[in-house]
Amino acid sequence: MNNLLILNNLSIGYKDLIIYKDLSFNITENTITAILCPNNGGKSTLIRTLSGIIYGLDGNIVLNNVKLTRRNFKKYIRNIGVVLEDLDYQFITDNVKEEITFPLVNLGYKKNIINKHIKDVSNICEIDNILNKKIKVLSNYEKIKVLIATSIIHFPKILLLDDPFRFINIKEQKKILNILNNIKNNYNISIVFTTSQISSIIDLENIIVLGNGKIVMQGNYNDIIKRDNELSKLGIEIPIMIDLSLKLQFYNLLDDIYYNVEGMVDKLWK
Repeated sequence: MNNLLILNNLSIGYKDLIIYKDLSFNITENTITAILCPNNGGKSTLIRTLSGIIYGLDGNIVLNNVKLTRRNFKKYIRNIGVVLEDLDYQFITDNVKEEITFPLVNLGYKKNIINKHIKDVSNICEIDNILNKKIKVLSNYEKIKVLIATSIIHFPKILLLDDPFRFINIKEQKKILNILNNIKNNYNISIVFTTSQISSIIDLENIIVLGNGKIVMQGNYNDIIKRDNELSKLGIEIPIMIDLSLKLQFYNLLDDIYYNVEGMVDKLWK
């Protein structure tokens, strides 16, 4: 697969405060990548930099062969959909359908094309049943789905999400991950999201762990979770059931990681 997003020696910070120094990694086409980082570790700053909201101090970002510069900004930004961390401050209208329609109206799309996009995106984001609702009555889970729909309504090359799982439970996290996977598979949109929660990276193949301003590990979920002591030192909390599973694996009492008590008890008593 080809590289879609390339970071090359990117340094990010504010005046004398350097958050990331010489950060380099690639995102390939048609993938989901999680960037795992402790709270207050610069997740929002990274997403804002990748989306062109703020500029790095040094290095460069290239998306779909377009280098991010002030001169190239409009061409660069067309390839991006972005969902920021503060859910309530991103809505422009007060109605779901109007919200997801707004970007296409702003871009001058014809009505028949707009209607087709709305139908497709509302279906894949599972918001058909709330299209006529007011934004203010939605749950956080529903707001995230609407923001994702709004961000992909123009079918960008990449979707960037800043800690989308922060305000939802594990069951809802799994549903959002399933929606993101369907978006990737159906529309060939690569997805990058930041998170501080181990529960939101379960079974993912592409995970980058950031700590102290640099990449400290990279790999799939099994690669990452086995280094639980390092994650704890970074300030990334390991859920109790995962921690217990890893300890029991060490004593050859389990051969897998369990996320609920019932599954673990059933295995141990067999």
